[in-house]
Amino acid sequence: VGRKILMSGGGFCNFTNLEVTPAHYLSQNPHFVKSALARYTNWDFISLVAEHGIAYHEKELGQLFCDEGAEQIVEMLKSECDKYGAKILL
Repeated sequence: VGRKILMSGGGFCNFTNLEVTPAHYLSQNPHFVKSALARYTNWDFISLVAEHGIAYHEKELGQLFCDEGAEQIVEMLKSECDKYGAKILL
């Protein structure tokens, strides 16, 4: 079965930034962002990317991009879903 992966941003994948704070987000409930970032930080995600052997580099303003493209992050997330038994519904 063939599959398509559609992405925005040209497939370069700015997967996180070095500086991530609640002030960078807009929300009707600002406490949600504080809670979410306290439980899972950008550094947690950077560690996951490194565990999967995905090479990345820093661009301006601390933006982190995959060296090979966004497909690597998609495959990493799919692998993590498979690992924990999550189902992806489209």
